Amino acid sequence: MKDILVFDLETKKSFDEIGGQQNFGLLGVSVCGVYSYNRQEYRGFREEEFAEMKTWFDDCQLLIGFNSKHFDIPVLQPYFPDFDLTKIPHLDILEEIHKALNHRLKLDSVALSTLGEGKSGTGLDALWYFKNNQWEPLIKYCLDDVRVTRDVYEYGQNHGVLWYEGGGRKDAIKISWGQGETVAQKIQAAFTAGQQVEIDYLKTDFGPRQNLVIDIRSLKNGQVQVLIPPEPTMRVLSMDKIMSVKTVGQQANWQNKLF
Repeated sequence: MKDILVFDLETKKSFDEIGGQQNFGLLGVSVCGVYSYNRQEYRGFREEEFAEMKTWFDDCQLLIGFNSKHFDIPVLQPYFPDFDLTKIPHLDILEEIHKALNHRLKLDSVALSTLGEGKSGTGLDALWYFKNNQWEPLIKYCLDDVRVTRDVYEYGQNHGVLWYEGGGRKDAIKISWGQGETVAQKIQAAFTAGQQVEIDYLKTDFGPRQNLVIDIRSLKNGQVQVLIPPEPTMRVLSMDKIMSVKTVGQQANWQNKLF
């Protein structure tokens, strides 16, 4: 089965150093970070490793990035004169956001609203790392961006929407790549059937990201009242903070659900 890759890159130079945004090919690539779904692996490829990276791209059925069609691909293409990167099927999350909203957003803004956490730094940090031969923090920074992009993609896939702050409130961005049942539908089905589920619960103001096994007790207005065995205390979770849902069994006392 062909692979799905999430990618991002860092450059050797800034636009100011190359005379503006019309000169993409002069930026150079310090590192290209890639996540492979088939391998379940993150890799940071330096320039001398691009031949190996190309074997990943050769086996790719979908590339996923953020502003990748109009930035990452033009910057990376000069390294592959005999391989047209634009021929690989490509999901650019920023392009999808622009279609939905008719304006652009930064990855950090979307990630903060959607996931509760954003990027670990800025592009200026990456340039400083490269110019000072700091490869370990450079690769970590790049792969952090890949991880955030992957999580934004998977959230959209699982919920059918992303989130952003607009006009002082949190608004939904409808996206096109959602698949199958949404998180809300899976939670409703588990509640109806009395099933115990494992969820990936995103970071909030009250705590870090967690994997939780829960018994669902009630659903109302996007809120999920749960028990987290063996704790006896009820907790209220937000539906839009549930990243993913997996059924793990039947609730021990599901007939006693509260409505």
